[in-house]
Amino acid sequence: MKYDGIFFDSGGTLFSFKSTAAGPDPGVGEVSAQGPERAATALRWLGHQVEDGEVAQHLAELAALPRTIGPAYTQEGLMRALFERLGKTPRADEVVYVTGVYSGPRYRSWLFPGVGEVLGELHALGIPMGLIANTDVPGWVMDRNFRGVGLLHYFPVRLYSGDEGIEKPDPRIFELAAERANLSGRRLIYMGDRVDKDVAGASAAGWSSILFRSALEDSGGAADFEIDSWSELKAILLE
Repeated sequence: MKYDGIFFDSGGTLFSFKSTAAGPDPGVGEVSAQGPERAATALRWLGHQVEDGEVAQHLAELAALPRTIGPAYTQEGLMRALFERLGKTPRADEVVYVTGVYSGPRYRSWLFPGVGEVLGELHALGIPMGLIANTDVPGWVMDRNFRGVGLLHYFPVRLYSGDEGIEKPDPRIFELAAERANLSGRRLIYMGDRVDKDVAGASAAGWSSILFRSALEDSGGAADFEIDSWSELKAILLE
């Protein structure tokens, strides 16, 4: 093996976050837009008398919260703030419940073609794999979503920026991933769709990098490899 392990980005690399999905599933934009309505419904299920418009307005007014909190911001913190804005006690059990409903699903149809098949092949070859994702979705929700699309078992080491309070391109999150995977000082490579976060962060940590060109035409020479399809990945790792 040319590399001792590979880590992946999530959105734009595993999942396509385009506005529509193939088949009968709703698209990313639709699921995101329905978040306030889902949160209001979850609150009513818990016995809180709220209106959809009231919840949507509070969430719109909390839009600056990510900038205030920084990398440690998650949707769970947003829901806690929503409870406070509604004048309700933010009990942990209720906050967690509403967060899960608000965040919404991730559908298998959102995965890029070949993701499941390629990960299965790499897993069978014994290549260590993991995740490093910048996301405001709490780690337990991310894990739920990966379990739902049948991929969680491929990633024994998973680092989510909101949980860690560190985000790409900070090399510390890459170093922490290597440490947790017992791969510190080994030959590691990272695959993502952004140059400024993924390629730059991996390079700063001394890792090799792959730009998955789902959004960018090229890396301007910054990435070690550039691919357009998941079917190209195996050859890079086995070179």
